[in-house]
Amino acid sequence: MDVKLIYKKCLAGIDKNNPDVSWYLHSRPSTITRKSFFEAAAYAIWAGGKNRKAAEKIMKHAKQKGFKNDYSYIAAWDKQKLKKFVVKLYGTPVKKGSYKRWESILNIAKKIKHFPSEVAFRASYFGGKVKSVDLKESDVQRLVSKDFSFIRETNARFILRNMGGEFIKPDIWLKAFMKHFRTPLNKLEQKLSDAKIPLGLFDAVVWLYCVEHVKKTKYFASRFLRCA
Repeated sequence: MDVKLIYKKCLAGIDKNNPDVSWYLHSRPSTITRKSFFEAAAYAIWAGGKNRKAAEKIMKHAKQKGFKNDYSYIAAWDKQKLKKFVVKLYGTPVKKGSYKRWESILNIAKKIKHFPSEVAFRASYFGGKVKSVDLKESDVQRLVSKDFSFIRETNARFILRNMGGEFIKPDIWLKAFMKHFRTPLNKLEQKLSDAKIPLGLFDAVVWLYCVEHVKKTKYFASRFLRCA
């Protein structure tokens, strides 16, 4: 597998001004904060099991119904306010799974609000690291160990990537990629490191290419046949 060839092929197939690529290059967080963690965690919980359009739709609707992407604001909610919010958002009856997602987001807000400072938060959640680029595999396992609902290893990687770390989220497209090239995640990461291709950028570029050009995982092999 030639990761440089694959990267160039995918990059050539997407808009160079794509907002995801622009975000990675110019706007992603550089510092670990409660704000960046909460925003990334809330989105990961929203987006779990949904495509981007569906996730963005529920995000927009949630903000119209009173949600703010601010852990301090959400931490002040009690269970009664949470119930009123989800009823406004979904109507009745509210599906148990939907309620549990928002309950998890509220739980995260309350827990991180409890820390007296960013230093204390970073010490507990990320071993005292300050810079996003310093996030490592050990931080994935550290986050999973916090045992928040809906945050297992895949979502933990997604959260840390959206906090500015260099991670690959093994979602539907990256799983198809690893299966096709018979390359487990750790070996793919090593190949990218050797090729000096940032993990987060590779993840974004391949994902964008697949969404735009592959469309269904059953067509994956035909699109990448000559890249082996």
